[in-house]
Amino acid sequence: MSSLVTGSVAVCTLAVAGLAAAPSAAHAQASVLLKNQTATAVVETVDRDAREVLLREGNGHLITVEYGSAVRDLPHLHEGDHLKIRFVETLGAQMAPPDSPLPESTLTTARGYAHGHPRGVIAAFNRERGTIKAIDLKTHTASFVTDDGALHVAVLRTQAMQDFLATLKIGDLVDITRAESISYVITNENVPQPPTNGQQLAVPAGDSVAATPATATQAAPPAAPLEAPPVAGQ
Repeated sequence: MSSLVTGSVAVCTLAVAGLAAAPSAAHAQASVLLKNQTATAVVETVDRDAREVLLREGNGHLITVEYGSAVRDLPHLHEGDHLKIRFVETLGAQMAPPDSPLPESTLTTARGYAHGHPRGVIAAFNRERGTIKAIDLKTHTASFVTDDGALHVAVLRTQAMQDFLATLKIGDLVDITRAESISYVITNENVPQPPTNGQQLAVPAGDSVAATPATATQAAPPAAPLEAPPVAGQ
């Protein structure tokens, strides 16, 4: 989703609260919550050719959501719909097992009903692998190269990621996953009633797909690279 996707940067820092270290005796993986917020919005436009939806939040801010070619259509959404929306973004890193295949980015949508109101979810998991090139434990900094040859420097500001950094060495392979999702419930006064078999949130067949790193961000924001946006590093 374009509102949640950030461009690549050479050096990045990140300070967040609400982190949680993934359970692992060797601290071989870590995850952190970057964003968890709710808002109200109105659908300004739905461009089904460009595969974009423009939302206006209650504070007047505009948000553009790109949902990519993998999604056949945004579930239920039409111009003028009033929504309750929730953004969730997480970042995770783990040691890549020896000889494991490269991680694949995925995009998933789902639709259903909440108390009779249509709802939908779009979730993007942007994954890539990095090779550790340098580590500085005093400054909590790691340099790594991703599969596209780009060099990134991550300054890790959370304890979970700092603990993870302490387990790494030069040459280690790390899989980084940035998960971004948006979920919404249409709160119009008059909404279509769900079919008798449509009460549960369901993923339509074919809406969960693998994407190449170049297209993975088309739908990127539930809820990663070391702890920040390109890979995101931290």
